[in-house]
Amino acid sequence: MSKNKTGVCPACGVKIVAGDKVLFSFGPPGTRSRLWARVCQFAKKPGCINQDKEAIGEINKLDYYGDPDELPLPEGKELPEPLPAVVSGMMGSKGR
Repeated sequence: MSKNKTGVCPACGVKIVAGDKVLFSFGPPGTRSRLWARVCQFAKKPGCINQDKEAIGEINKLDYYGDPDELPLPEGKELPEPLPAVVSGMMGSKGR
């Protein structure tokens, strides 16, 4: 795929724009390396357009899913409550 062309992966449906910008179905845009680290290496579906190691480039630690404690947060930001605490709070607010 050329640098200026948009490609849609027939295996997973993501769009790759301008060679490296990946438009996921949900969430912010990412890169080919993030797509490969999170999807392509596991899916192994025929027709995947993200298998060229040169186009994928270097994969870094943040491309993989990780523990929330390892994610970089903007200065002054804290992690939200863990999901069980959020659900528990929601259930409590409904009188259950």
